Amino acid sequence: MFHKKVVVTALGLAMAATTAGLLASAAGGAAHAQRTVGYLRSGGGFDDAVLQGAQTAATALGDRLDIENADETPQISAIDAFIAQRVNAIAVHPDEGDTALLEPALAQARAAGIATLSLVEAVPGSVWVNQSGSAQYAQALADALAAQMGDKGQYAIVGQQDQFPIATQWQRLIKSYVAKHYPRMKLVKVVRGTGGGDQAEVAIVKRFMAAHPKLRGLVGLTPTEGYTVAAAIIQARKVGKVFGSGNCGFAPVDEPLATYIRHGAEQVVCAGDPVKLGYLTVWAADYLAGGHTFAPGSYQVGGPVGTVEYFSRNDELRLGQPLTITQANIDQYAGP
Repeated sequence: MFHKKVVVTALGLAMAATTAGLLASAAGGAAHAQRTVGYLRSGGGFDDAVLQGAQTAATALGDRLDIENADETPQISAIDAFIAQRVNAIAVHPDEGDTALLEPALAQARAAGIATLSLVEAVPGSVWVNQSGSAQYAQALADALAAQMGDKGQYAIVGQQDQFPIATQWQRLIKSYVAKHYPRMKLVKVVRGTGGGDQAEVAIVKRFMAAHPKLRGLVGLTPTEGYTVAAAIIQARKVGKVFGSGNCGFAPVDEPLATYIRHGAEQVVCAGDPVKLGYLTVWAADYLAGGHTFAPGSYQVGGPVGTVEYFSRNDELRLGQPLTITQANIDQYAGP
């Protein structure tokens, strides 16, 4: 199957002084030779934004970014090619369910002395560059709603039938976080949607709002409910009276959701800014390629990222910065 290969060399005489300073900071005080990071991406708007951040980091560090666009079939051959090229590190963004497929190939890379990393989806043996933790994400959803409600009033959480356990965890965390930090906000009910994201589900939320005239806020717990909550608020003509915060999944957001945000129907929270995630990935790849290992604690990445945390239990390097998208910044995060 055809796949496109792109090579980005991050050099520039005009940036020499700045880059030298960044290299000294990243490598503990001494500049290093240019390193090559192989990046296997799965494609799509999210990966486009990740690539933007990765390229920025490569430029800052003076590294070379070797990019493969591949689907399931050529993924292994792409990793084999990276190994043959003797790149210094390999970063992959697996499609959901592909981690078992990639694990042996990445193990071969490590056996060849190449550092390996995975984005978003964890691959055993590789450093897992993740977005935000459960508590951070749940708190961001609650904070987005509270900011719109003025920290007071009735609210409801809209989940869905047979939701994933992580959504149930967010639900529990939101309830406890709001009770502690926003005592003037009162949870009325946890509404169970169908998960269909259709007009029938929107009608369920509209009927709930009609039955609770003092309601001022709705949390759309899953990506489907993020759409449903906003659609219900608009159709019920409650914009500015009932506020929404919703799970957006991954940035950038698509046009229907962007329209809801522009209308003021809700703010949405993504697990992280993909540009920052890309920057962090290349920074981490460079760090590992330099012979370093991660230990539990905080790391100052610099650039657009700042400080991140490493957790040894899952070999997780966590960005830890959920992304809230509002009317003020939607143009920056709306998809094509």
